[in-house]
Amino acid sequence: MRSSARRQVLILLGVAALIAGGLALFNFVIDPYNRYGNNRLGVYISAEREAKSTWVRSYPHTALIVGNSRMGVIPPGELEGFRFFNGAFAGANAEEVYWFIDHFARTQRVVVIGIDLGMQDPPAPKGDLFGPPTFGEIAHNLLNFQTVEYSIRTITEHLAGEPSNLGRDGLADMRGWKEMVDREDPAHRDWLLEDMKKVWGRFQMPGEGRFYYYRKIAELLRQRGIAAVVVVPPMHQTLARYLDTPELRAAFAEWLRQLQTIFPHVIDLSFSAYGAPGNYYRADPAHFKPEVGVQFINREVIPVARLAVARH
Repeated sequence: MRSSARRQVLILLGVAALIAGGLALFNFVIDPYNRYGNNRLGVYISAEREAKSTWVRSYPHTALIVGNSRMGVIPPGELEGFRFFNGAFAGANAEEVYWFIDHFARTQRVVVIGIDLGMQDPPAPKGDLFGPPTFGEIAHNLLNFQTVEYSIRTITEHLAGEPSNLGRDGLADMRGWKEMVDREDPAHRDWLLEDMKKVWGRFQMPGEGRFYYYRKIAELLRQRGIAAVVVVPPMHQTLARYLDTPELRAAFAEWLRQLQTIFPHVIDLSFSAYGAPGNYYRADPAHFKPEVGVQFINREVIPVARLAVARH
């Protein structure tokens, strides 16, 4: 009886191991996040950080764009002077940008850093998000039923002919999002504008200690012989007009002054003509259109980047 029970337990354990191993192998081969570089079908989920961390190491490029989603919409293939990889991702803060640069800016000639007006260190640092995964993290990813769901979704959407959410040059596919925001929706537009006014309207003169990660970025790139060019992206004209008060202008001027003591090349487009309402989606005053990003990068940033590279 004991031998029979032991045999049954061993059989059950073997079956469980086969199932777990099969699921892990399935997820590893499909690789919906492109964590392991095995993805051949396309990325169909929200996985900017994981996928870009893989593609930035394999996609041939001489220049890197980093920043948040505002920089993430800029098509690298339309930029002049260098071959770009777009390493920007939604919600990126100064700490995440630093760690991304630390791991993946090695041989590039220039890094273009998008820094929103007034942006400083995050209130609660989270540590290195782009380091090699631990065994536990890999096991959790490969044996997770959500990963199975994403793997199946990857297969079905690929077979249906759906485009990948991300290109190998780091560009996000914006077609679905564009359809959602490039329409008349005054209520949603005004709600976003009011929220943005609250965020920027509370801005105060920054202290010297709030630029820790930007100082680390500047020093790291200097040590590696990579030119750094900072661009402060334009803001929607309606927001710019709201923020055009003596108090806020003085605070932003001090923020810019401190940023310029860290980086030798800072291009401030925050209150520029690029913020014209027609340059933004009708229901989204936070994100300029991709062609606008291409325009100001090629016109304003690339000439400075060329000079910065020549001086290195």
